[in-house]
Order: sequence, then C-alpha cells, then structure tokens
Amino acid sequence: MPVSLVIADDHPLMLKGLSDFLTSKGYHVIGSAKDGQSAYNLIVKLKPEVAILDIRMPYKTGLEVAEACKKII
Repeated sequence: MPVSLVIADDHPLMLKGLSDFLTSKGYHVIGSAKDGQSAYNLIVKLKPEVAILDIRMPYKTGLEVAEACKKII
C-alpha cells in the first residue's frame, strides 16, 4: 500500500511539481496546502503517514506546524 502524504509549500510551481513527482513514484498525495495553517488543518483531518513541509510559509512555518502536530499525537 502506498505511503500517504500531505505536502505544503507557498510556491505553486513547487507544490505542483512535488505532487506530480511523488505521485509518479507511487506515493499517495492525499492533500496539499499553500500555507502553514491550511497544512496543519489537513494533517489533523487526514492523518497522513508523512508530511512534507516548507520551512517558510504564511501563517505558520513548517517547523511550527510540525511542533503543533507533535503536541496532538
């Protein structure tokens, strides 16, 4: 069974390219977000096995998202 992923990046070209690449390699991208708050909401809702987060994003950084997710697990 493929690994489920949520990806987040505030650059649309990077987000699309990463999503397409990971999908072509057999990963299951279950969600993508353009900012940290949306990424956090998706992770809490969808509970992916892996989250790939951009470090610098609007509203919450990737590190802040990871820290907030760690607190609820």
